[in-house]
Amino acid sequence: MIPKQDGMLRAGRTGYEAVAGQPLTSCVRDRVSGLVWEGKPDSGKLAWMRTQAGPQGTGMLINTYGPHNQPAPGSRANTDAYSYYGDGRPGDAMAYVAQVNAMRLCGFTDWRLPTVAELHGLIDLGELVDARSAKSPAERAAVDARWFPNTVPGNYLSSEPHDETRMWCVSFTVGFVYSCNRRMDRKPQPLFVRLVRGPEAPETGRWREAPDERGVPGGVVEDRHTGLAWRRCEEPQVWNGLRCTGTTQRYDYVQALQHASAQPGWRLPTIKEANSLAERWLKKLDIPATDFPASGTPPLREGYWSSTVCSAGPATRDAGAWVRAWMLGAGGDISCEARLMRLEVRLVRE
Repeated sequence: MIPKQDGMLRAGRTGYEAVAGQPLTSCVRDRVSGLVWEGKPDSGKLAWMRTQAGPQGTGMLINTYGPHNQPAPGSRANTDAYSYYGDGRPGDAMAYVAQVNAMRLCGFTDWRLPTVAELHGLIDLGELVDARSAKSPAERAAVDARWFPNTVPGNYLSSEPHDETRMWCVSFTVGFVYSCNRRMDRKPQPLFVRLVRGPEAPETGRWREAPDERGVPGGVVEDRHTGLAWRRCEEPQVWNGLRCTGTTQRYDYVQALQHASAQPGWRLPTIKEANSLAERWLKKLDIPATDFPASGTPPLREGYWSSTVCSAGPATRDAGAWVRAWMLGAGGDISCEARLMRLEVRLVRE
């Protein structure tokens, strides 16, 4: 998980670097997370099929899997798309993982599919709200093209299953996290793959209790993997040393920001930070129950606000200024929602 936003260590300094002696079309290292990402060579093909309407070579691009997406043996092309049966058959994502490891890409043999948090960490959220970009969503991917050239805008497979027929995917077009049909049969959108290598978040020993600002033991939960510290309870509940007391509330986006600003030393998390809490299981989202215990209140019903704006606009003659922000949904999805939606809040600090 990348705790910093959009791959930046600090203002003006990139968080990526080349791997010694390797082109960016082979691999690139994230200096924040320590992960090494697969690069992609350009196939020279269109990622999407064109409609047949209009003169040859014209027409609308449509998001449909076709012969142009079928991987050739040994190919790592940016337009290659894969199913996920998990059995290593030709055209399957796990067969591709085995192929890349057999190739010893960049000298490594431990390439794997990324988790949702790792894959979503590549998204350049600033690109999505950059009004100066003249490219339409169908023409550009929301990643840093300086370090990830030839990236196709589309849905990318994670390693995490959503249910028996679907996988969690990250859209490199709009930044959403949602489920995709793993076999590309009922809705044949191409599923692209970007492999990674490096340590995953540990299954045990990740969380550590600490006293909160009142000195109550266990009121703060520290994440050894990201370096973040979280209030143990949803807002405005309070940890009494044994459990969360009080009742959770829902806030609209502005109320969430105001509430966070009134808590000295705490803030609303970015969407990437909020996503680092998520444990996605079949058809549901869990926050680690042992470390963030239930309080006897109703379970999470809608989701959590983040501080990250996904779109905004100024006031006009016909309408007032508006803003939308990213939220982590109760089902594990990530989406861009209107500020008036009322959601739960968790606070974080570094």
